[in-house]
Amino acid sequence: MDQYHHNREAILKINQQVSGLIQEARAVLDRTSPVFEQWLHSCDGIARQLLDHIVRIAVVGAIKSGKSTLVNALLEEDYLKRGAGVVTSIVTRIRQGDQLRARLFLKSWDEVNAEIQQALVLFPTDEWRTDKQGFDIRRAQDRMDLKRALEELDSGRRIIQDSLNANGVLLTSYIKGYDEIRSFVSAESTTREFDSAQFAEHRAFVANDALAAYLKDIQLEVTGDVLTRNIEIADCQGSDSPNPLHLAMIQDYLLKAHLIIYVISSRTGIRQADIRFLSIIKRMGIAGNMLFVCNWDFNEHDTLDDFKALAQRIADELGLIVEEPRLFSLSALFNLFCAIEAKLAPKDRERLIQWRKFEDFVEFSSAETQRLNKDLQYKLTRERSALLLQNQLERIDVTANGLGQWVRLNRDLLHRNAGDARKVAERLHSHQSHMDQVQSTIQNTLEGAVQKISREMKKDVDRFFDYYTGPILKKTIVFVRDYHVALERYHEQLSTGFTHTLYLVFQEFKQALDGFMAEKVNPEIMGYVLGEEKRLQEKLRLIAQPYEAMVKDALLQYEDALKQFGLAHASSDWKWHGDLDLGSVKQTARLELPPAAASMHYSAQIRTEAVMRLGFYALVRGIRKILKKPVGAEKEEELRALKAGIRKMKEETERSLVAHFKDYKENLKFQYIQRLAELAGQRLYEMLTGQFGAYVGDVKGWAAAISERRHDKERLDGTLASIEQSISMQQAGLDAVRQEVQSLLELH
Repeated sequence: MDQYHHNREAILKINQQVSGLIQEARAVLDRTSPVFEQWLHSCDGIARQLLDHIVRIAVVGAIKSGKSTLVNALLEEDYLKRGAGVVTSIVTRIRQGDQLRARLFLKSWDEVNAEIQQALVLFPTDEWRTDKQGFDIRRAQDRMDLKRALEELDSGRRIIQDSLNANGVLLTSYIKGYDEIRSFVSAESTTREFDSAQFAEHRAFVANDALAAYLKDIQLEVTGDVLTRNIEIADCQGSDSPNPLHLAMIQDYLLKAHLIIYVISSRTGIRQADIRFLSIIKRMGIAGNMLFVCNWDFNEHDTLDDFKALAQRIADELGLIVEEPRLFSLSALFNLFCAIEAKLAPKDRERLIQWRKFEDFVEFSSAETQRLNKDLQYKLTRERSALLLQNQLERIDVTANGLGQWVRLNRDLLHRNAGDARKVAERLHSHQSHMDQVQSTIQNTLEGAVQKISREMKKDVDRFFDYYTGPILKKTIVFVRDYHVALERYHEQLSTGFTHTLYLVFQEFKQALDGFMAEKVNPEIMGYVLGEEKRLQEKLRLIAQPYEAMVKDALLQYEDALKQFGLAHASSDWKWHGDLDLGSVKQTARLELPPAAASMHYSAQIRTEAVMRLGFYALVRGIRKILKKPVGAEKEEELRALKAGIRKMKEETERSLVAHFKDYKENLKFQYIQRLAELAGQRLYEMLTGQFGAYVGDVKGWAAAISERRHDKERLDGTLASIEQSISMQQAGLDAVRQEVQSLLELH
C-alpha cells in the first residue's frame, strides 16, 4: 500500500503543477476561452477522485467468530471493543488518522423520536399517555409515562421467539440513557469525539446499551503505517444478530465494500447462520469479492493434522455455496498477542508463551497470515487502487497534451507575420467547426440514448416491483397472508389483557416479516440493481463503439492540417478503452441505493379495530346474560377478538407494504437509476471528447490577441517557452509514474 500512496501523491503533485500551468497560460493572453475552464475542471476532478477514493473492506461473520480480533490483528493493535450489545452500532469503521480518535455520530432528536414512535405501534393501550400528542423524549412527562408503561409489561412480553424483543430493548435503552446523553444530542446530527488519552473511553460508551441506542455510526481513526488514508476497514456486527434491522444495515455497507473478509470460527466450523448469510451475499451478487478466514483457536485442536482436516472440510463446504473460495487458516488472537506483546496482561502473556511451544501450529498460522497479507495487498493495490491510478494518469495525460498543443500553436502563430497567422487561424477554424459538429453529434446522440436507456430501465423497475410480473411484492404479500399465529400459545396471556396480548402477537409477526425482508427481499433487490448496472454499462459501451472511429478521424484531419503548417509534433494515438467504471461514477457523485434498513410503518388503527371488535363481543355476552342465555367461555370471546385483530393486522400490513414498495420503487427510479444513467452518460461523453480540448478553442481570437501583443513578442515567447518546457517535465514525470503503476498491475 506504501507504493500506491507514493504513486498517488506523485500524481496529485503533477496534477497540481499542470493546473498551475493552465492558469499561467490563460493569463498570458488574458483570454477566457472555455477550453481553460474545461482543463481546470478536469484537474479538479482528478484531485477530488484521488483524494476521495476510499477502498472499503468489510469484515463479517457470525457472532463470536472473532471478527473484531481479526481486525485488531490486521491493525496490529487492540483498538476494537469486543462483545457488543444488542443495540450497539452495527458497523464500526476504521481509517488512518493523525492521532487516535473515536468519532461517535449521534442521532438527532427527530430520528430518536421517530424510532420510538415506530416501536410504540400496537403498544398496549394509550392509557399510559398523559399527553396524547406525538411522543417527544425531551418531555419529562413522556419519559415518565413510557418508563411506567414498560415496567408494567411482565418479562414474558419482553421475550420473542426465545430472544429479547428488539423494540422493548430499544425503548428501555432510550429511557435509561436519556439523562446521560441529552447534552450531546441536538436537533441536528452531532458527533462526540474521544481523542488520544480518552480514546479507550469510547468502548464503555459503545458497550452501554442505554447510550449506544443513540448511536448512528462509529468511525475510529488510528495511527501507524498499517492503513493508508484511502483504506477503510469495517467491523460488522454478527450476521446472526436477532434484530433484522442489523442485518439490513450490514447489507447497506456490503454494497459499498470492495472486498469482504468472511470469518469462520474453528470451534464451530460452518454453522447454519453462516450458510444463511453467505446465501444472502450470493443473492446480492457480490460473492465474487470475498476472502474467507478460518479463525484458529490453538486450544481447541490437539494436532495440526486435526486442524488441517477441519480446514479442508470448511473449504469443501464453502465450495458448495460459492465458486472457488479462497480460505486462509490462521489464529487471529495469536497474531494480535504477538503484535501487542509488551502490553499484554500477565495471564495473556502466559497464554502466548504456551502457544509458542506449538511450533508446527505457529509455523502454519504464520505462513497462512503471510498468504492472506499478500492476497490483500494484491486485491487492494492492483485490482482497485492501481486501476484508479491508471485511469487518472490517462486523464492528466489528455490535459497535459492539450495544453502542450495549445502552447506550441500559439508560439507558432507568434513567430508568423499577422497575415500568415490569420490564414493559419482561418484554416484551422474550419477544421474546428468539423470537430465541433462531431462533438455536438456525440453529445446529442448520447443524451438521446441515455434518455432511452433510462426509460427502459425505469420500466424494468416497474415490472420488478409489480405484483403480477415481479418477484418481490407478491411473495411478500403471500408471506403475510400465510403467516400462522398459534393462538393456543396465548390462552394464558389473554388473562393479563387483550391489548397486551395483541402487542405480543404483533411483535412476533413484525420480527418474522422484517427477517423475511432482510433475508429474502433486500438481497434480491440489491442483486437486481447490480444486474441493471451491468446492463447499463454494456449498453453504453456498445453505444460508444461507433464513435471511436469518428473521433479518431476528426483528430487525424485536424493533425493533418497542423502538419501542413509544420505545427504537429506527434500524431495522436488516441483510442477508446471502452472501460466505464460505474463505481467511481457513484463514488464521485456520492450516489447510493435507498437504504435497505428503511423502516416500514404499520398503522395504529390495527389496535383500535381489534379493541372495538372485542367490545362488541363483550356487549353480546352481556345481553346474553340479561336474557338468561348460556354464555360461552370468556377465553373463547377473547380468542375470537384476537383472531379478528390478527386479520386486521395483516390487512393493514399489506396496505403498508404496498405503499412502502411504491415509495421505494419511485425513489429507486428517479433518485438512483435515472441519476446514474445521466452521470454515466456524462462521464462517457467526457471520455470520448476529452482529446478535443487540445484542438478546439478560439484560434481566431488567439491570433488576433497575438497580433495586438507583437510589441511584447519576446516576453510572450519566453513565457510560452517556459510553460512548454514545464509541460515536458511533467509529462516525463507522468511516464515515470506510469511505469511504476504498470508494474503494480502486472504483479500477482
